[in-house]
Amino acid sequence: MTNPDHDPEPPFTMPPPSPASLLSRLPRRAPSLADRLGESRHVVNVSGLAFLAITPAFIVIGYLVGELLGLRGLAHLLVALASGVLGGLFVMFGSLYFARSGAAGMTRFTHPDGSTTPYQRTFSFQEALAAKGQVDEALASYEEEILIAPDDVELMVRTADLYLSGKRRPDRAAELLRRVRRTASASPARAMYVSQRLVDLYLGPLNDRGRAIVELRILIDTFPGSTAATFAREGLDKLKREHHAEGEP
Repeated sequence: MTNPDHDPEPPFTMPPPSPASLLSRLPRRAPSLADRLGESRHVVNVSGLAFLAITPAFIVIGYLVGELLGLRGLAHLLVALASGVLGGLFVMFGSLYFARSGAAGMTRFTHPDGSTTPYQRTFSFQEALAAKGQVDEALASYEEEILIAPDDVELMVRTADLYLSGKRRPDRAAELLRRVRRTASASPARAMYVSQRLVDLYLGPLNDRGRAIVELRILIDTFPGSTAATFAREGLDKLKREHHAEGEP
């Protein structure tokens, strides 16, 4: 029996999902024009230094070649200078080419342009409809997209969230969230988010305490060291106490 002198214990709810499970992948900042010019100046400076450093060596080589060929006077001098200039230019443009190729490769690595990364679907049309209050139209559009891409995790999560925020068909939201968990491409962060939302659904609009307990146990078993698992353990204890209290005469 409950003590009438004490306020009833507040109902258990899961804490808000972890921010890491809600954040979309942020695009990395592409290098600005100033960055690109800075990189170019650096490459040109390095190539110029290479030219100045190697030219005297090629002049000496050209002089020695002229000696072997028996050249004298102006011809000997021109061969030596031409060897220095041509050798220096060869080294300069070679270093310029390899330096720029290396910089371009590093840029593609640190600032991917999308050619080697998966396409990220956007939902601006549906979001615009929902923002204007046309929630039914937005949900219908989302459902059409799900027919086209039935394994798109982000699409199903956004659709379920809109069903929940618009207080429309919590059963459909739960179905979509369960599908997300069964999808192989779902990340651990998304799986945790889905479990948290399902707990709230079963304790709230769906009013299914048994399924809520199952979801809490899944959350504990799947993410045993997480903060969400800590709250899930507390939730399980609370639900058990409520069950025993209700069973008392």
